[in-house]
Amino acid sequence: MSYLIKKDHKTNTITYMEYELEGYKFKPRNNTKIKINQITIINPDMIDKILTIKFSQMFKKLTSFVMQILCDNTDSDDSNTMYALAEIDRLKSIIINKYNKIAREKQQFFLAQLVSLENQLKMKKMISMQFDNMLYDQEEENYNRGR
Repeated sequence: MSYLIKKDHKTNTITYMEYELEGYKFKPRNNTKIKINQITIINPDMIDKILTIKFSQMFKKLTSFVMQILCDNTDSDDSNTMYALAEIDRLKSIIINKYNKIAREKQQFFLAQLVSLENQLKMKKMISMQFDNMLYDQEEENYNRGR
């Protein structure tokens, strides 16, 4: 059973009606006296703000991790690079599957940011692979000159 709850500010009354509505659905975390299983938001501006906040939180964590990888010059960051690329793919799939029907413009903006991060990581990985190949070739050349 779902309800649409509206508050009339002129008369300070709350009305509710039973509806099935399309919009952004989520489960609230805060437990109050009223048990709420699911909330559906139908206001496009509010949906846009909520999705921006949720994506910004995930994107900040991912950006800090990616920056740490890009600034680190050790050889042990291949696994971290692969993990970061997997996280970027996971966020892309969330945006494409979950936010597709709701916010088309924001989806393109979020995906562009993720593609930018992905390209930076791929460039770092390609540079490190070329450097490793160059070192391997030098070692092989030195080994062949030995006798």
